[in-house]
Parts: sequence; structure tokens; C-alpha cells
Amino acid sequence: MQCPVCKDPQLVMTERQGVEIGYCPQCRGVWLDRGELDKLIEKSIW
Repeated sequence: MQCPVCKDPQLVMTERQGVEIGYCPQCRGVWLDRGELDKLIEKSIW
């Protein structure tokens, strides 16, 4: 998938706390699919 902001670079997929997220190596934007933010919040330690 291409970065929605930069339009050119491909998003790099990585895993954080068991949730796969995409980030842009150029603008460093982070892109989550539906429900992934909720999963990260549930797994975070408050």
C-alpha cells in the first residue's frame, strides 16, 4: 500500500504488541487498519 500523504513510498509493515501496523519511511506516518488502535490501547499498560 502506498502512503496516503506522500503518495509515492510503499508503507513498511511492522508488528507492535502483536498488532501489524504500517508506517511510511519518508514522512514517518503510522497507519492502522480498523480496530488496530483499540487492540493497542487494550494491550498498553496504564
